[in-house]
Amino acid sequence: MENCVLGFEVGDLFPRKNIAIKIHKVGQEHCEPKKKHELRRWDSYNSLHFVLFGHGTLIANGKKIPLSKGDVFLLFTNEQYEYYPDPADPWSYIWVDFYATDTKAIFERCGLSIENPVVHMADFSKTVDLLNEIYESYDASEMQQISCSAYFMLLLKKLIRNNARLSYLTEPTSIKDRRVREILIYINNNYRMELSVQQIAVENHISVSRMMVLFSEMVGMSPISYLNRYRVSAACELLRSTNATIAEISNEVGVKDQLYFSRMFKKWKGVSPREYRVKGVDENPYAWLEEKHIDYR
Repeated sequence: MENCVLGFEVGDLFPRKNIAIKIHKVGQEHCEPKKKHELRRWDSYNSLHFVLFGHGTLIANGKKIPLSKGDVFLLFTNEQYEYYPDPADPWSYIWVDFYATDTKAIFERCGLSIENPVVHMADFSKTVDLLNEIYESYDASEMQQISCSAYFMLLLKKLIRNNARLSYLTEPTSIKDRRVREILIYINNNYRMELSVQQIAVENHISVSRMMVLFSEMVGMSPISYLNRYRVSAACELLRSTNATIAEISNEVGVKDQLYFSRMFKKWKGVSPREYRVKGVDENPYAWLEEKHIDYR
């Protein structure tokens, strides 16, 4: 397995950087209690380790760090490390050795750095499934090389989301409120545009993963669900106050596909736009905003 080198670009995750990763080796080890200490000095590749079970110790920057199931540690190039299993409960881990054009830029979003080379994965059971896929797909065949690269990208995505969740949990509530308020105001002011979740995040200087966590906690729905519901509320006003066609109203609230607009409208209102207009529903279409105390029109 050591001769297979897998390479791929990660521009989708880091659009402003030209970053590439090449996988050097994937392996798994169930350590013996008396296994000798592993020493790493000045290796030309990085090594990402995932502790599957058991316990062990990493020595980095002169500090002993106890590790157990769900912990992830990254050994950077040109750094010195020592790690070894607990003799009473030796660990088992899967590792991925890889080259990267900018390891720091890639993994700082995962919460990993030379100063802090360890993170804990909150949803580790699903991560294990992905790790097993990476391990099983690592061989010399071309198709398996593609699979391994794809799985590693998914693994990076999980690490980034995990870090966003941990960062969010340690943020003061006042900061969370302010961030969400700014994003909601942006959506409310720009709902007529063709917005994507990526565009909303970029315009508000926040990662998609962190924004998703914020919305789930503070708003109780995803950013796109909020956007669509706000569009429906705006459409209700137009249906009641104008003679514009359904197609015109759909376009006015930022939805070019009338059929999609009608489905979206019925999801939130229980009736089609035409039925809503015929019934002459008397309501405040923004009442749901006021109930959530987020009416920033």
